[in-house]
Amino acid sequence: MIPVLLIGLGRIASLLEKDSFRNRPCTHAGAIFSPWGKKKFFLVGAIDPSEDRRNRFCKDWNIPKNLCFPDFKNWASSFYSSQSKKDSAVTSPDNRTEYSDRKTKRRNSSGTRLIYPEGLDLANFKNVNSADLRSEKKSRNSLHSNSIDLSSYLVVIATPSETHYQLAKAAIEFGFRHLLVEKPVCHSLPLARKLAELCYKTGTDLRVNHERRYHPIYKQVRKWIQEETYGPVRTIRASVLTSVRNPGRAVLDKTGPLFHDGTHAVDLLTWYLGMPDRVVSVLRSYPNSPVEEQALALMTYPKGETVFLEVGGMRNYFQFELDIQTENARFLVGNDEVRFWKSKPSRKYKGFKSLTSVSISEKSSAGSNPFLNLYDSLFRHLSGKSSRVTGDMEENLQILTLLDTIRRRAEKRFLGV
Repeated sequence: MIPVLLIGLGRIASLLEKDSFRNRPCTHAGAIFSPWGKKKFFLVGAIDPSEDRRNRFCKDWNIPKNLCFPDFKNWASSFYSSQSKKDSAVTSPDNRTEYSDRKTKRRNSSGTRLIYPEGLDLANFKNVNSADLRSEKKSRNSLHSNSIDLSSYLVVIATPSETHYQLAKAAIEFGFRHLLVEKPVCHSLPLARKLAELCYKTGTDLRVNHERRYHPIYKQVRKWIQEETYGPVRTIRASVLTSVRNPGRAVLDKTGPLFHDGTHAVDLLTWYLGMPDRVVSVLRSYPNSPVEEQALALMTYPKGETVFLEVGGMRNYFQFELDIQTENARFLVGNDEVRFWKSKPSRKYKGFKSLTSVSISEKSSAGSNPFLNLYDSLFRHLSGKSSRVTGDMEENLQILTLLDTIRRRAEKRFLGV
């Protein structure tokens, strides 16, 4: 079984599981504590600075309160204390040599012993000082409680996007080597580059949860595109339509709808087509607003594909949709509907062809639940088995690069108050 440390107990971590309209499990906790997940993963700690969220998490998932912590310091102290008790229980005058040999083997991937620095507060999400994290040698008297190999653990970071870099950096420097981070991986390209470099230097496997990659429909569409089953892609109209200020997450985390919501569309576009060779974009915002209200982009690709992207858009509704038109077919995939048309002889015009609607199933042998598919891929990957896990740091650096290009090169236009 895979030990999991969950950092952040908000919407995508747990709270959305209360939404009866959603295809559950629809959160990290929902997947971990599902009947299937309980056989593959076990929780070693849950961290959130909000006491209300911690109490609610414990109640919702029937978790003992001694597994929930306000910050990383408290979790680490408790974790190492429990490990110390386990070590003491197997230590006797007759097996001290064996114990000494065993404890010296507990090292991180770089061969250094891991210790817990005083004053670290990972769960005070906006004030993480990862510079305080360092590997040091401890005296032999206290080594056994501070030399745990954390490289086999999975750390899930489900916090506001502006906290991702510091939390991921702190976790890596503490010794963790497998991270699952909510989208976007960072709220700026410079931070994403720094995190990618750190992952490379430490051999850290960091994955980002763009959950549509694990939905069978979006995977099937990618297969059709990659294999040109219905001919090459000609155009894609991608839209993530919402209001910046309702529910307001794009304003609160200061990323704007392009980074906060558009990352879903740009992720799939990058997964399907790669990187564009030209980008023309426009941002519309109110004067003195820190974020855009609408982002528009026209992108062309090396093989001739053209993409029209709209994000935000000041709508009083939410819509995610990809309208993909190939040489011989059209796929409409989104949150509201999935439709599929093929080119067939027209029933209206002799000698012409028209798009004819055909049925398409949202289910597959892989299962239709993205979160279960995500965690199944992670479990197989961490267990050394064949896995279709995707969304690594390199891919997400490309996604952030494209998002940054759209924003940085955009023509800025102001809306009337």
